[in-house]
Formats: sequence, C-alpha cells, structure tokens
Amino acid sequence: MTATQIDQNILDQAFAWVVALRGENVSEKDLEDFSVWLTDEESHQSAWDQALELWQTMGAVSYLPVDELLAEKPPERAADSKPAAGFGLLEKLQNLWKPMALAFSLAAVGFIAVFNFQPQGEIYAAGTGQYLAVTLGDGSVVELNTNSEISVSLTDSSREIELLKGEVFFTVASDLDRPFIVDVAGATVRAVGTAFNIYRATDQSAIVSVSEGIVRVEEAGGSSVASAQSRLLTADEALEIDSVRGLSEANIQNVQATAWRQGQLLFENTSIGDAVEMLNRYLHKKVIVADDVSQSIKISGTFSSRQKKETLAAVAQALGLELTLRDNKWLLSQPNP
Repeated sequence: MTATQIDQNILDQAFAWVVALRGENVSEKDLEDFSVWLTDEESHQSAWDQALELWQTMGAVSYLPVDELLAEKPPERAADSKPAAGFGLLEKLQNLWKPMALAFSLAAVGFIAVFNFQPQGEIYAAGTGQYLAVTLGDGSVVELNTNSEISVSLTDSSREIELLKGEVFFTVASDLDRPFIVDVAGATVRAVGTAFNIYRATDQSAIVSVSEGIVRVEEAGGSSVASAQSRLLTADEALEIDSVRGLSEANIQNVQATAWRQGQLLFENTSIGDAVEMLNRYLHKKVIVADDVSQSIKISGTFSSRQKKETLAAVAQALGLELTLRDNKWLLSQPNP
C-alpha cells in the first residue's frame, strides 16, 4: 500500500500515536490500546511505518515544536481505543518538511565528517557458564548470558549496541532524545522504552523476544532477501532474524526465552539434540550423544544452568541414559545391559 492510498484520517491517527508513545508517562494501557489499533487494519501498519519513518529519518524530534504538539491532546478516545481523526499532526509535519529536509541534509554532512573519529565501543563479555549484569551510563541494564559479548557506544545523540555473540537481556532506560538500537545478524532492533531478549544463535540468525513495551526489528539495506523487512513487536511476541530467509515468527514463549536470567533451563518436549545443544552453551566439557541413542527421544522439565554436574546427571536420568566422561567430553549412551 502506497502513501497516497492511506486515508488521511488514518495517517493523522498514526502521527498521534507517535507523539503519544514518546511521552514520559506511557502506561501499559496506552501500549495495549496501541497494539489493538495497530493490528486492527492492514492500513494502520502502513500508516504507522510511514509516520515513524518520517519522524525518525527527517529528525522530527529535533525540529518539531514537541512541547506544543504534546500539549495539543487528542480528544477522548472512543470505546475502540483509536485516537481521534483530524489530529492535524500530518499537516504540521508537511508545513515543516522543507526546513526539516535542509537541516537533515546538513546534519548528514556533519555525520560523515566525524564518523571515522568516533571511539570504539566499550566491550562487555561473559565467559562460558558465566552470568554478567551491567548498568550502562544511561541507566539501562544489560544482562549477559553464557559465552556472550556486546559492544556499547553511548553518545549525546544515540545509544548503539552490537551483539557480537551469545544472548543478552536489555532493560532500557527511558531517554526520548537518544534512540536505543541493537545491531545483530544483519538487522537492527530499536527500543521504544522496553525490555527484551536477543539470542544470537549464529552469525546469520537471532531470536528477539519482547517482555515489556515495543521494539522495532528492521533488516539492514542490502539484505539478500528481495526487499528489507520491518516488523513491530509488542510484549510476549518473538521474531526470528535470518540474513537469508528474512524475518519470521519464532515459536518460543517468553518464559522459555528468559529463564536463563533465573539460572534455569526449560525443556518442553524438547528433542535430545536441541537439549544437548542448549546444555553445551554452558559447559566447557561438551556433551555428545552416542550413536546407539535414538534422536527421537524428547525431554521436559526445569533444570539449573548453574549447577552443571547436577543438571547433567538429572538430564541423563530423565532420559534413561548413562553419562560417562570420555576424552574430555560427556557421553550420553544407552546403559549397559
């Protein structure tokens, strides 16, 4: 759907939501109402994408009279929780389009001039089997799971994190003037005041799970897919990023994705292959499965990711298998008759 095909009233609603969600006192009810509005019609998603792109790309935060816009509250919402039409924000933006574009182009020149002089980001890492929690300079908290590493760059205008490997949970501090952006697997994850988890499974793939608020996942330009995709995720939603296949729904519950923060491994009808892969993330001595063990075996239960020897013994017992140490590796095999 093109911009000209989007109804003017829907565009006004989208811009009203942009302003509302940038307020300092966004409630859970506001987020729920926004989620309902966004998914109500396909045109709402298209209008939201256009409004957000204009707001961010053209530097609207810096050049619009935000105080005036925020003071101009939309009328009371109807029972369907949609912002009232005719809020007038689109007209305000259109009137400021030329000066905004000029300011943006000048800012872009300045950015190119100083980009190569930005200091390298600060590195935080957790080793195999370790857990690390770090409070950043902006007040955001990042929790690193086993064998994870991030690079953090905080400036006066942005907060940029690169997930180099592993898994991290982000609790983002509110800062309306500095977007919080995570680069991972050929995509960016942009926070809108939220808490979310990212697991970088490989160099080309990752899973994003949202616990609170809203995040926007967007593929980088030049992706191998036909055109770069962009998706908005709300609480309890998950998305898989793949640099080859693009963006797709992830079949994982939030409680499973974040159990590691409590030192837990959750298996729910999990195949032995997937269970061993998960276990090995936390172990120096890796687990291998003997050839005589059926790959169709599945396991369910909650195990500790920190009490490693006890967990290995419990998993072997739950699977009815024997656990032995051979050649500096743990072997799961059928018990001797």
